[in-house]
Amino acid sequence: MPLATVSEELIQESGTGNIQDALADLPSVGQNISRTSSNFSTTGNGVATVNLRNLGSARTLVLVNGRRFVAGLPGTSIVDLNTIPTDLIKRIDVVTGGASAVYGSEAISGVVNFILDDRFEGFRFRGQGSITDKGDAGRQYVSGTFGHSFADGRGHVTLYGQYDRDEGLRSRNRKFSATDIPNRSSFSAQGLFSLDELNPNRPEFSPGANAFTYDASNNLKQYQSANIDGYNRNADRYLGVPVERYMGNLLADYEITDGVTAYFEGSFVKSKSRSSLEPQAVADTDLVYADGTPFAGIPLTNPFIPTAILARINALNSDADPTNNVGNTLFFRRRSNDIFNRSNRNDRETWRVVAGLRGDIGSKLNWDVYYTHGETKDYTRSETILGPNYINALNAVQGPNGPVCSINVDANPNNNDPNCVPINIFGFNSVDPRAAAYVTNNGQLSTYNAKIKQDVFSASISGDLFDLPGGALGVAGGFEYRRESSTEDFDEATNLGLTLGNFLSDTRGKYNVKEGFIEVNAPIISERPGFHYLGLEGAARYADYSTVGGVWSWKVGGTYAPTPDIKFRAAYAEATRAPNISELFSAQSETFPAVIDPCDQRAGEGDTGAITIPRSSLPAACLAIPAIASASNTANGFVYSTAQIQNINGFLGGNPNLKQETAKTLTIGGVFTPTFLRNFSLTVDYYRIKVQDAIGIIGQQTSLDECLTGSGEAIFCDNIVRDATGRVTTVNAINLNTGSFTVEGIDTQVRYRTSLGGNASLDLNVYWNHLLAQSQVSYPGGPKQDELGQLDCYSCGRLGSGFKDKVTASATLKYDTFSLNWRTNYYSSVVDDLTKTTPISTGSFWYHDAQLRTSLGEKSAFDFYIGVNNVFDKKPPIFGDTNVVTFPGAQTSANTYDLYGRMFYAGVDVKF
Repeated sequence: MPLATVSEELIQESGTGNIQDALADLPSVGQNISRTSSNFSTTGNGVATVNLRNLGSARTLVLVNGRRFVAGLPGTSIVDLNTIPTDLIKRIDVVTGGASAVYGSEAISGVVNFILDDRFEGFRFRGQGSITDKGDAGRQYVSGTFGHSFADGRGHVTLYGQYDRDEGLRSRNRKFSATDIPNRSSFSAQGLFSLDELNPNRPEFSPGANAFTYDASNNLKQYQSANIDGYNRNADRYLGVPVERYMGNLLADYEITDGVTAYFEGSFVKSKSRSSLEPQAVADTDLVYADGTPFAGIPLTNPFIPTAILARINALNSDADPTNNVGNTLFFRRRSNDIFNRSNRNDRETWRVVAGLRGDIGSKLNWDVYYTHGETKDYTRSETILGPNYINALNAVQGPNGPVCSINVDANPNNNDPNCVPINIFGFNSVDPRAAAYVTNNGQLSTYNAKIKQDVFSASISGDLFDLPGGALGVAGGFEYRRESSTEDFDEATNLGLTLGNFLSDTRGKYNVKEGFIEVNAPIISERPGFHYLGLEGAARYADYSTVGGVWSWKVGGTYAPTPDIKFRAAYAEATRAPNISELFSAQSETFPAVIDPCDQRAGEGDTGAITIPRSSLPAACLAIPAIASASNTANGFVYSTAQIQNINGFLGGNPNLKQETAKTLTIGGVFTPTFLRNFSLTVDYYRIKVQDAIGIIGQQTSLDECLTGSGEAIFCDNIVRDATGRVTTVNAINLNTGSFTVEGIDTQVRYRTSLGGNASLDLNVYWNHLLAQSQVSYPGGPKQDELGQLDCYSCGRLGSGFKDKVTASATLKYDTFSLNWRTNYYSSVVDDLTKTTPISTGSFWYHDAQLRTSLGEKSAFDFYIGVNNVFDKKPPIFGDTNVVTFPGAQTSANTYDLYGRMFYAGVDVKF
């Protein structure tokens, strides 16, 4: 199988403190979950994952010293790379392609194996600091390693400690992300109040005489537009979330007797991170009483309603035109700046131990038995608003000594809290601290507690059985038992959907699997004319899951080298991935997808602008809905505001009837190492991976499109909920073995080292991925979505940016004790024309990094280095905030392009 190795030297040249940053340069690595893409995650802010071939982190198996590592994301097998000790890594082996027969489930797209240095001798200290050329986004890193042999070399121990802190980066600190584009939010800190929500002839919260807000001096005024009177959410958001890590590792082994060695690995990691979101947006339509009764709006008896608004209401209700009547309530939108901060704070702890014995049987066989236990705990908390309390506080009346909650003067059974404090939401900073305390239940936190446990027992034997004409027949086999469990527990108010945030349910699940495996490597011929080497290999694994039953994975391959200079290889594998705990057992949870209703006559382009779709062009299924048919006949048409689009929710959930995914992988390639050109190698490999019965959902946009412009089948239409006005309020989804993914491409790797005379040398490394195909079929029988050359999509389920070409090139010039490294990353142009009428093209992107290093002292014991990432300060491509390819607060694809700009770093690496 093709193998890409990230050496310790390459890691050092990247100047990284988090190993994810070094892996991200590999062209085979797709879009990852990282500190730049997780600010808006409900949990797990700041985690770091690896995603091979854009098939998702859940289909990439992460190992440490060849053994499984406990997951970092509850309900999944996804490892948080924040738990990997950066300076203890000796190398990283990346095997791409279906490797389940050798390594087990989750290895559909490949394996990333972190090999730690368990034979380190002496002491090493590294310290590094980083900062951008704008003086922000600082990072600090220190690590220490100690290794020592004892008992005449029979034993060895390695101790490692690491601390690092990434200070994060605010959206407001970069020009491209400082403000919402194209429109600010109409949910403003001073409030927006409308008389038109129930009037079908006038769009709600539209500028004019029936919409009110406040100016900067807190004077009541008519609402003009979101850009004038709205809120800049990006002022509060993070481009990169802060992450702080504490880490300790212990590696030890001792030769008990000749041929039997005991070994131990232990690790503990504590990480802290936090998100930063704009304060909670609250509208009358968000509020329901504790018994589920919808809130009808602020009653006109509320004494905080300004006189001018009451006068306008009375005038409309009393004139001769009945279509002007606005009822007896006031509708509002307001951001909760003077009430609470809804941003998350995350604390995660991971610990893991491995204890084992290994030894020899004779001179040809080796055995290994080990047990590993790992646990991850995740505690997330944030402040929250309780919806029923907010309603109680809005149901205020004038009492003898000032405003009071109506519980004091009426018998409304939904307003029966004697602790209620009336709330004034009219204007800037108008909320009394006592009212803020009441609606947040005295600052009660919304909490999330998660725990993951993993237990693995493994026994294996490997070695040579007998000789064939080409060499010894190698065989490996063994047995493995694994048990995984995961729990996710939200606070009760979140479970009940009373916090105005996402409705989230608890998840509890577990499974176990018993596996047997065998591998064979058969050298058929060697050192013969025309057959420098010919060999065959095969592997098979049977796994019995407590959830999906028995599954097989297998692989066959061969290698042929006609001469020492050139080698051809091919492998075919059928791999599997069993559904994880979240996919099987997660309860219904709420999300807010960025979807566009095909019935929207402005195609979801925001609060302003002309109707772009005439009534005659609307799908027949849209006009079959009476409310849409009626509205589309008016001058204002059937349209959505940006806020209405952003408030469309949906519920996702698990499915215990899922079965395993399967993947068919073909790899064909060759290695050219000419004897006439020393230290040169060229590797070219073609790969094709097709995942079938892929676990996923029918995309929420797909449900809308297929229901209204496609087949109209119930499998799509049953997912959609509309309100009385015909507008979409909810688009649901559930996990299914729903479709297939295909990726196909060519990997090329060139390495060359040459002497330049004297003490000078030049090292060149080039990795190039040329993507031939990237596509998915979202549901059985559905159309193929071609994603080759397409930009990643934040919320519409694409595999990732389908760069036709990704290249990483590195050149290191060494002279005496100095070395200069220059690295270049190239991303070809991608376009978004799957979701936009007018395609968005990024153009190609080049990023350049440089590092200068010098070594001093005996045996180069002291290394000093300085570096610059993104040397030319390349800015990311910019899209509108409402575009589906945009990550909130970033105005771009935040897991694809650099958001920080030019980054300087300097460090010292001391060994003795």
